[in-house]
This record gives sequence, structure tokens and C-alpha cells, in this order.
Amino acid sequence: MQASLEERYFITALARGLEVLACFRVADKGLSNQQIAERCKLPKSTVTRFTYTLTRLGYLTQDGNGKYVLGAATLRLGSTMLQGLDVRDLARPLMQELADFSGTTVALAVRDRLSMIYVDVCRSAAALSLSLQVGARLQLAASALGRAYLARATDAERKEILDRARDLDEMIHQSMQNGLDRALHDQQQYGCATSFGEWQPDINGVAVSFMPVGGGQRMSINCGGPASSVSREYLLDEVRPRLIGIARRLEE
Repeated sequence: MQASLEERYFITALARGLEVLACFRVADKGLSNQQIAERCKLPKSTVTRFTYTLTRLGYLTQDGNGKYVLGAATLRLGSTMLQGLDVRDLARPLMQELADFSGTTVALAVRDRLSMIYVDVCRSAAALSLSLQVGARLQLAASALGRAYLARATDAERKEILDRARDLDEMIHQSMQNGLDRALHDQQQYGCATSFGEWQPDINGVAVSFMPVGGGQRMSINCGGPASSVSREYLLDEVRPRLIGIARRLEE
């Protein structure tokens, strides 16, 4: 059978190298070749060649213990991407106004595979506001940000997400399907997505997904905080209409 166009243009070695870079997390102090191999599900010998090449190019560096950390070249890529998100300049004053009004943290995020990544954050002066920073990752299935994205994603996107989850693990796939079902239910009932103690037991949040004016990548905006100070009722009654209004302004 003749290979499909997608298969013929897909460069496996490049994809694996990018997976090596993507496996690093904010909390990582450094990863060995073995740890990277386990995360990426690749042979250690293959990872060793990738890390050597990426180090030569500046995308990785080695610390004093011989473990790998992200290098300055990745910072260049990230800063270029963020500078290209003009919607942040439009969103920031609206996000800060909502954060100050609600005493919460308001964040803007984009999807990366099965996660949502913060690209901007505004927080109130409240001592209990969330401390997550730009670059933080949230689960697609359990977070309000992720569910908001799932609720507005195209059928093709949802299929790609569910297929990716199934490739990883059947439990992850079922969790993603449950998240999608919840997202569609909340979108119909509230016009937004919710997560009350599901992403983290003590965190409540609501979120809306939108397509930035002028096109580009679909995004989600959320508002959340500790359940002890931000109740489900407060988020739905007071915050939700304002959050929906911000998303509409950014979209229209």
C-alpha cells in the first residue's frame, strides 16, 4: 500500500528530537539520558545521540552533575513565540481588571498535545492567589482551561487528542474522553468550562476558549483560586459572565 502524504513527509528523527526537548518540566533540576529515555519511551542509545546533538546546538546544556537542562537556544524560540502573540497585549488589561475584581488568578493558555501551557498570567494582590507562572502546564482533561479548549475544538482536533491519549494508555484515553464529555456538558449548561477540585483538590476554576481576532491559534482564558476563598457559586454567578465577556471581546 502506498504511504500516505502525511507519512512520507513525517521525519521521525526530527520528531523524536523535539520530544526530547518537550519532556523537560518546570520543576526539573536536570535529567539524565536514562530519565529522558524513560519519559520519551526511547532507547537510551538513541537518546544519547539526541542529547549530544542538541547540546552541540545549544538547545541543551549539562550541569555540574552531568545532567541535562534546557539551553539558551530554547529561550530564543520561546520568546519569539510569545512576542508573536499580539492578543496578550489586548488581553492583559482585561485580565488584570478581572483578577483585581475577583481576587483570583487569571491566565491565558494555548494547547501543547495533552496539556495547556500558560502564556500570560495576571493575579490579584490577594495573599491566596495562585502562584503559577508563564510556562506552567495544566492537564487537558481535568483543568478548566483544557476542558474549555476541548469544548470548542474541531472534530479533527478532538480525534487527534483522543488518538494521542489512546496511544499512551487506555486509562489516559478514558480520562480524556470523560474530560471531553464534561466539557461539552458544561459548555451547554454554563457557556464555559469548569473544574471544581478536580485539577487539584483545593482549586476551583472556570474557563472559556476563543479564537483570537485576526485568527491564529485557539486559546483559553481562565479564572481560578483556592476553594477556601473562591467558591463554585461565586465563580459561576459573579466571575463567569465577566470571563465570557472578555473572551468575546478578544474574539470579535
